[in-house]
Amino acid sequence: MNRETHQTEEGILDRIRPCFVGTFIIFLVTFAVVYLSLGMATGSDYAVHSNWAMQLGYHLWSFMKNTISYPAWHFVTKALFKLFSFSEVGCAAIATALFNCFAYWCILYVWNFLARIPCQMKDRAFWGVVLLVVGPLWIPGINLNYYYGQGGGNVWHSPTHIAVKGLAILCFVYIIRLLEEKEKISKKQYILLSAVLFASALAKPSFLQAMIPGLGLYFILVLIRDGWKKNIVRFVTVASAFVPSVCLLAVQFVQNFYSDTMIHEASGIGIEYGKFLHLFSPNLFYSFVMAFAFPLFVLAMDFKRLWKETPVQVAGCYGLCSWLEAAFLYEKGVRWDHGNWTWGYNLAQLVLWVLFTVRFFDLIQEEGISRRKRNLCLFVGMPLLFLHLFFGFVWWCNLLKGVGLLYYRND
Repeated sequence: MNRETHQTEEGILDRIRPCFVGTFIIFLVTFAVVYLSLGMATGSDYAVHSNWAMQLGYHLWSFMKNTISYPAWHFVTKALFKLFSFSEVGCAAIATALFNCFAYWCILYVWNFLARIPCQMKDRAFWGVVLLVVGPLWIPGINLNYYYGQGGGNVWHSPTHIAVKGLAILCFVYIIRLLEEKEKISKKQYILLSAVLFASALAKPSFLQAMIPGLGLYFILVLIRDGWKKNIVRFVTVASAFVPSVCLLAVQFVQNFYSDTMIHEASGIGIEYGKFLHLFSPNLFYSFVMAFAFPLFVLAMDFKRLWKETPVQVAGCYGLCSWLEAAFLYEKGVRWDHGNWTWGYNLAQLVLWVLFTVRFFDLIQEEGISRRKRNLCLFVGMPLLFLHLFFGFVWWCNLLKGVGLLYYRND
């Protein structure tokens, strides 16, 4: 090996070393909160999902039909159990930590695609960790419960939510890539999007349940604005990539809400504003602001330009539809207060947070930015971001101590 090659390899290692540090941090905080607290905690999903994972055998379709229709997390957990004979809670903790690390690397991967101004790897490594810890703001009297009502992209008590986070980020970016592609969409891009969408449904259908109506809304608005001739072929092509995952989603929809299975009875879907969210939030608008204070600040700082961008437009439609689902839909029957229609909103929060955090650092690094706007970003936006991080970290600490799932309800 010559000196030049050796120096090149050292340079690559120096650039990615912070990413491995970040990966270790994400693995550690995820493993710790699951293994030491949530793995067997009342109010957490891990004990139930771990038990289901242990039942997973060679008949995958039977498992999906009778137990749970999105088995990606369960498959990995059972594989770890078979390969290494770790304890049940240990396998659950490792599987969840690996999925969260995957989400971390997805953030690193998509950052510079979304960015107008490239970001150095060490900065991406740090802010990637931040994005997987941040949570909503908390004000006594407005947030009766820290998580319920506001939601959050970093929900620690659900293994399947953590399993789908990285795939949702990839799906969003691949959709944007196809929508912004100036040349003809290649077969490789099309197949890649279709495959990742299908994988996201196997992890948890929460991305598709909000993105399908969100993307449909975006298509309608653009066709009204620009006419159908300019975009209809591209939109149909993008929409057709959803066909395999929509077929799976239809099966999951029937299985979850309209079929008797080994774990629940058929229930159905109800429509009522705030039926679930008002249990924990006296005012849904305030809760929305608590969850999105920082992204809303970024949007306000550069609204005229940001709202013209395809990623922001798609994210806006996606986020709106996810919130409408959370606000108006609920599962009938004994599980009506489980909040199963809020998962799309939780996942959308993560995707929107990634996008607007990237835009925030674009704005700070921009050469033509006014001094007033830069000062607002540095002395208002940055403290606001760290305040979200503070509350997210405190919530993680409370979960670690076993008190983070306590809440008050407006019954």
